[in-house]
Amino acid sequence: MKDMVKAGRGRGLPPRPAPALDPYLDAAARCFSRYGVARTSVQDIARELGVNRTTVYRQVGNVEQATRLLVSRELHRILAALPARVAGLSGPQAAIELLVVVVEEALAHPVVHKMLTDERELLGALLADGIPQLFREIADRVAPLIALSVRAGIIAERDPEILADWLARIAVTVMVSPPRTPLRRFLEELLVPALTP
Repeated sequence: MKDMVKAGRGRGLPPRPAPALDPYLDAAARCFSRYGVARTSVQDIARELGVNRTTVYRQVGNVEQATRLLVSRELHRILAALPARVAGLSGPQAAIELLVVVVEEALAHPVVHKMLTDERELLGALLADGIPQLFREIADRVAPLIALSVRAGIIAERDPEILADWLARIAVTVMVSPPRTPLRRFLEELLVPALTP
């Protein structure tokens, strides 16, 4: 496991993987959920998919590379669904709902659940390596929504990029270390006053 983490240092998340890789990433996700990332081999993924391991190596690389591709795909899926999930909401409630959706979707993912339960040290290493890009990905998607809300006067005038980055950091923090109070109440306590025009 240490070798896997060491090998991937400094590379961040890859771009969104092509849909043709979905069967490989789905098989990897099933294996990661079952065995954990550290205990999964390329052979396990190949067996799950019904192909030889050379095919898996050619398509998604080693386990560490498959993990990064899976994280990238799932992050893009969550971010793509955000506008529809907050449609009809306005003001601070839209920002709170946005955070709740991101956190709940991530925590419901079986691989994230397995890592938070059994492989926290690996999750920490993956986050430490990919976190700057993770924040950028989230902030780049959320900033335009915030800018629209600021221009419409439905949230307080704030720098959309700074606020988006701040919200991304809150989301990742509460995923890794859940608050003692219910998530929505935790977020409302400071976000409602900070974002109310």
